Amino acid sequence: MPVSFALLTLLALATTEPDRLCGTKPLEEVRIHRVSPGETLPKIAAQYKVSPETIMGFNPVVRNGQVKVGQSLQIPPSDGIFHRLGNEENYRTIAKIYNTRADLLFERNGCQRSPQVVFVPGVIWKPKPELPNLPNFAPENPLVIIASGGYPLPYIVPVTSSFGWRTNPVTGEWSFHSGTDLGAPHGTPALATSDGVIEFAGWAGGYGNLVEIRHQRARSRYAHLSQITVSPGQKVVQGQQVGLVGSTGRSTGPHLHFEILSISADGWIAVDPAPYLDRLASVPNPRM
Repeated sequence: MPVSFALLTLLALATTEPDRLCGTKPLEEVRIHRVSPGETLPKIAAQYKVSPETIMGFNPVVRNGQVKVGQSLQIPPSDGIFHRLGNEENYRTIAKIYNTRADLLFERNGCQRSPQVVFVPGVIWKPKPELPNLPNFAPENPLVIIASGGYPLPYIVPVTSSFGWRTNPVTGEWSFHSGTDLGAPHGTPALATSDGVIEFAGWAGGYGNLVEIRHQRARSRYAHLSQITVSPGQKVVQGQQVGLVGSTGRSTGPHLHFEILSISADGWIAVDPAPYLDRLASVPNPRM
């Protein structure tokens, strides 16, 4: 993977003028705070001008939002997270994940050429959702039917990217996101939201493995699947497994990209799935 001109320039400057360009390594800037009587997590965060979530991210012992007298907490220099590098990761790959610039990460991390940990400023730590224990779903059995009430997964999960304009996490470009990304683990069943007929089931470029269902008044799409368990022309019922969540196509990690299409004068167009997903809590059997 070619290194950007800006990053090459920083590398050269760091070699010749390290004091002028490179800051202190973030790990060396981490402070230790011992909790005193009467202190709370928000008060400590305000003292160091960081968010409570940042302190929770650095200190798993307080991720319930509570601190105890005598605890020693690590406080980073600013809001952000530490990313431990995996195999073949570098400043460029990390910059793409967090929608920032590789040269800025390089400079902010003391111009280290091969760091083991990279501080990504400005990123707010978020807890991973607690997911229920699920039975072992058989990928080879396309007749699995789950009473989901019309939700495209067996249980409610966090929305990781909404419908509309956004910075694409893969390309870094400003582009339109035509669906809703639902954060589910690899292998979770993707379910038909309503009765219908499989319009398409196969590879679809950036969508990866894609299933499209034709319903009575709309169409639904399920993208980035690791496996497809239905065939074109097949009839399906609400809650029937159509595939398994994956990360195929243009994707940064396992999730279900869910779309709803509505007919218009210009043909089938994508509409925001949020109103449909939001009303599932109050409508026992929504139909599309």
